[in-house]
Amino acid sequence: MKDFRAIDLTGPRAAHLEGNWKGFQQAPKAFSKWETGVDEEFLRYVGAASVKTPEGFNVHPHLAKTHCDARVTKLEKGEGIDWATAEAMAFGSILMQGNDVRISGQDVGRGTFSHRHAMLTDQKTDAGYIPLNNLKDGQTNFLEVCNNLLSEEAILGFEFGYSMEHPKRLCVWEAQFGDFFNGAQIMIDTFLASAESKWLTQSGLVMLLPHGIDGAGPEHSSCRMERFLQLVDSREDQKPADGDNINFQVAHPTTSAQYFHLLRKQVVTPYRKPLVVVGPKVLLRHPKAASTLSEMGPGTHFQPVLADHTVLPYKVTKVVFVSGKHCFTLQKERDERKMDNIAVIRLEGIAPFPVEDIKKAMDLYPKANKFVWSQEEARNAGCWPFVNRRFAHAFGVNLEYAGRKELAWTATAIGEFHQKEIQEVIDETFALCS
Repeated sequence: MKDFRAIDLTGPRAAHLEGNWKGFQQAPKAFSKWETGVDEEFLRYVGAASVKTPEGFNVHPHLAKTHCDARVTKLEKGEGIDWATAEAMAFGSILMQGNDVRISGQDVGRGTFSHRHAMLTDQKTDAGYIPLNNLKDGQTNFLEVCNNLLSEEAILGFEFGYSMEHPKRLCVWEAQFGDFFNGAQIMIDTFLASAESKWLTQSGLVMLLPHGIDGAGPEHSSCRMERFLQLVDSREDQKPADGDNINFQVAHPTTSAQYFHLLRKQVVTPYRKPLVVVGPKVLLRHPKAASTLSEMGPGTHFQPVLADHTVLPYKVTKVVFVSGKHCFTLQKERDERKMDNIAVIRLEGIAPFPVEDIKKAMDLYPKANKFVWSQEEARNAGCWPFVNRRFAHAFGVNLEYAGRKELAWTATAIGEFHQKEIQEVIDETFALCS
């Protein structure tokens, strides 16, 4: 009986930062920024190496021209860096700095939208080749490309477990379309959203979820970001404001440089937090989403909020907040309507909610007297349910809503209706700003 009593009196020993996790720490309560930029010449080297193949390797002629040669040209110019190139440079720089990278999902070697081509295939021998695994002689860190089946629950569960065992490896799971995450909802609820709170186990898993109301059907349009935002343990009253220690991050980047910094941040920080990236489809090749090498150079980092520097601050009387590719639609329409009193501010980091960055952006426009939230998604979806009350509590701002009404589905799938809805959202946005 004495031995049994000893069991009851012995407290559990925390071992969550031992073994492979030795040297890591818990995330701080403060909202912090981490420099993730890299020397530009180093990025040029890595980027060019990401499309370099051995002598005699037969790349598809179309791919050689539009992917390999085009990438080298962009790198030489230092501008027009598209999404896939930024990703390749992020992966390559992580490898060269001593970390492994693993990307998993259906057809991730090529990419659902034929943009990545991390794995090339010889057109005569059918042999595969991963250029990033041949960055230098004696390379010791590698990119693992795992093309797998559409079994989201099993795959995401495995990838989350893998990330728990390998904190120094960037682990990425990409859904074929963001909508398909719902097949793994159990893993998201049980592990991604709450594992650290329940068991102190950290994970740096990245979920890439292609998203965008582009005219496709309701199963190929939305990653249901509202569900992830509902799972985040962010305080609605922002007292205190969110810090790095929330349970996981949600980001909606609109430029390739922003995506680059998000990926690198996952291995730069001395702690690990899951990251949900509301990813692009149209923006993969959109010229407005392309970045310069200097935006990824030394001293740069992910910016949770992108202010509008295309308008003169002293003229601005209305501010439209937006997240995602919808910003480019609004900016184009504003310019065509010659409404230069409107600033379009992009919310790129949604959780943790970037209170200070939003305030700094708002302070750029001291004459602003109306604030609007505009989105492609339905009123009961997207960012609106999350941002509305936080703006009210943090800034005393009563956001006005412009977007689709409450809907049971995410998209109509009928081209004529889709175009009509988009125009209605645009017209409503600018009517509120008139």
